[in-house]
Amino acid sequence: MKNIFNKADGNEILARIEKLTPESKPLWGTMNVAQMLAHAARAAQMPTGDITPKRAGFPINIIGSLLKSKILNSPTFRKNSPTAPEIKITDPREFQKEKENFIASVKKLVDNGESIAKATHHPFFGKMSAQEWGRINYIHANHHLTQFGV
Repeated sequence: MKNIFNKADGNEILARIEKLTPESKPLWGTMNVAQMLAHAARAAQMPTGDITPKRAGFPINIIGSLLKSKILNSPTFRKNSPTAPEIKITDPREFQKEKENFIASVKKLVDNGESIAKATHHPFFGKMSAQEWGRINYIHANHHLTQFGV
């Protein structure tokens, strides 16, 4: 299974990010490309503890814990999946700045490997190992890059 901490998998994600342009259009969803880049960068900052979204409340946290294994073993998220409020982006964003931020966030994960994963809990899935953080970050980046056709 692909994992953002694996250099080949992480470099694949970085190469796909490079293919995005300000004109890239979503195949589904409401975010434009700059908003998606900002959203994905924020998600990539969760394992490092750079951002710490609030844990989902009951019963969502129980559902997340129950679904964690299934989702970590699938290639992508379903379309229009819910997201943590702290990484939901609805305001206008500048494409080049957000692209650079996403690249920097992914490079930080790829270059440092599992040792960079300091966060112990995901807002939806609960307790997370470094390996699980690497997996979920690959799945999340893949999901949104696929959303924009790259």
